[in-house]
Amino acid sequence: MRHSAFAAWRQPRVTAARDAGFTLVELMVAMALFGVLSAMAVSGTRSLVAAEGQRGTADAVASTIRNAQVRAVTEGVSMCLSFDTAADTYTLSRFACGTTTQKINGPVKVEDGRVDITSAAFTAPDGSVSSGITFRPAGSAYPGTLKIARSGSTKVYTLTVEGLTGRVSIT
Repeated sequence: MRHSAFAAWRQPRVTAARDAGFTLVELMVAMALFGVLSAMAVSGTRSLVAAEGQRGTADAVASTIRNAQVRAVTEGVSMCLSFDTAADTYTLSRFACGTTTQKINGPVKVEDGRVDITSAAFTAPDGSVSSGITFRPAGSAYPGTLKIARSGSTKVYTLTVEGLTGRVSIT
């Protein structure tokens, strides 16, 4: 008798077919968790894409401002880059803002529909404020700022143009 009890103890356990795999409840819980995590990832990605769209617009406008300055120096003629905050557009023209200009390019619309040019204020030498930057042939500019915002966000990028050097910075 002792021998048969020992033999039963040493034999491997035979599992029933119902013990293998996952139950339907376990699969449903796993799929629900996967769905919740996927939804969180998608919403985070959307806000990141929108934020990058705003930064991309700020970079593109800053590049356009720098190109206007280079063009003024290269051609030896003042260039006007005017902004229409109501339409979210900008236009590049030959000759100083506030004078009779010759349009070169524009109006160019901001590409991202969620991004707005909220304000543009540049000071002319006579003290008047306009929504356009004039770059002189020497590279200097009418100093001022341009603000770019995104709907649904409090983040505002400010593009600052220095008068003497025409340097553009984004903050």
